Amino acid sequence: MKYALSSMLVVVFLFSFTVIATSEEAPVRGDMLVYGMVSPMVLNPILSTDVPSAVVHGTIFSGLIKVNDRMEHKPDLAKSWEVELLDDGRMVMTFHLREDVLWHDGVPFTAEDALFTFETIMDEYTITIRRGDYEKVEIWEVVDPHTFRVTFVEPFAPALTAFTRGVIPKHLLEGEDINIARFNHEPVGTGPFVFREWVPDVHVIVDRNENYFGQVPYLDSIMWRIIPDDEILMMELEAGAIDFAGIPTIHYRRMREVDHVYVHRFPGLRFTYFGWNERLPKFDDDRVRRALTLALDREIMAEVIYKGLAVPATGPFPPVSWATNPDVVPLPYDPEEAKRLLAEAGWTDTDGDGWLDRDGIKFEFEFLGQAGDPVDMMIIELAMEHYRAIGVKLNPLFLEWGDFVSRLDPPRREFEAFFLGFSVGVDPDVHVFYHSGQAEWGFNDTNFVDTITDVLIYAGRRTLAFEQRRDIYWELHYRLNELQPVSFMFFPESLVGVERRFRGIVPTPVGLLWNIEYWWVPEDLQRH
Repeated sequence: MKYALSSMLVVVFLFSFTVIATSEEAPVRGDMLVYGMVSPMVLNPILSTDVPSAVVHGTIFSGLIKVNDRMEHKPDLAKSWEVELLDDGRMVMTFHLREDVLWHDGVPFTAEDALFTFETIMDEYTITIRRGDYEKVEIWEVVDPHTFRVTFVEPFAPALTAFTRGVIPKHLLEGEDINIARFNHEPVGTGPFVFREWVPDVHVIVDRNENYFGQVPYLDSIMWRIIPDDEILMMELEAGAIDFAGIPTIHYRRMREVDHVYVHRFPGLRFTYFGWNERLPKFDDDRVRRALTLALDREIMAEVIYKGLAVPATGPFPPVSWATNPDVVPLPYDPEEAKRLLAEAGWTDTDGDGWLDRDGIKFEFEFLGQAGDPVDMMIIELAMEHYRAIGVKLNPLFLEWGDFVSRLDPPRREFEAFFLGFSVGVDPDVHVFYHSGQAEWGFNDTNFVDTITDVLIYAGRRTLAFEQRRDIYWELHYRLNELQPVSFMFFPESLVGVERRFRGIVPTPVGLLWNIEYWWVPEDLQRH
């Protein structure tokens, strides 16, 4: 039986945007986009764990499948595919690959590269968080140089999203230690841009791929300038020294007054959260984590810090997703209930010093935040006050981005608590975030373990019928809001400033760069 998989994400576009190009304008080549952000960590798509790295290597590599502005899965390296459900319950995906694709070094792309990529991900020696997306695969097969077949042991609903992962070249990496390969900082892909150079703490530059199999980019190059401090980032955007930057909400109104910058505002897939290391006894209690959320006045935070450009989160599913249960509401601000739950868990002020304690140990913890991010700093400062009011001591430690990520990533996991934001994918599968099997090597940094959550995640992955799958995710949403595996904080709107000379920009919840090969600048406005 043939079955058509889809992302099944219904997006309500709650924004409008200006199409800068007009029918009279014809795209021309030239110019460079200068993009300001914190430093990427690694430019290998099967190893990276951070958004800056993904932003860069997303222009260098191609997946078998890609996502368009309507959140639909479309051909990329695969020109087409079929999905078949076998009588024995297995699911087979057959990808028909393009025959006109070259790696950036001129070597032809084949199905062997796809096989090598996914076998490398599944290799136990590869330090990756990606294995959870392919653990139900029974067989990888190269049928011929341009046909790749994957057999799952059972139906797997998020399969299309799993194959948007960038494919890496077998001929350059076979026999190499993928974890320390020079390739990770000098990548070779098949995407619309070719890597030129990475000068640490200064910039990363990519250039137009003249042999790209799709729309050859109009822009000559993209430069990512490494600017870890948000205040400096905004000054550089305001001065015209950079062309593109995410805008913290506290700078939104200021940047809207800058004539040469167009500020795009649109719903995103990113949620923010307080993560608690549940390997530690103080956080391995549902009552404690629920109390730590109830103690926070997130409505006030959203108004004061996000200036009304964020809503309190009830879980990891964005408001635009069909997986969001409309009956689930944010936990209220209730410090008295927070204190009651903490007392129930054994945390009381036994010595009258104003701080809760248990077994002679004060309830205090080191809390990691990102240095140079004013929103992080303001939220953490307010959280300190809210927690002080219930007798819990938060000790902030602000780290540069690289140090911050390395403390959280496996196998280190060297933290007590932290504030972070992350984006869910087009498919609402949250296996990598909250399944107990992902605590060691996945994105389940906090070591959240709950049998019912595991069962629901598993059911959501193997159910293909939309209504049944939606019901599963609505139940999962309710449970996650109840247990608070992390303190779900906010869904902020996406705010991005782009220099007005650029044409062809189409905002979408997956971001702005999804169609970067179509961006262009009129010849009389080009600067580089």
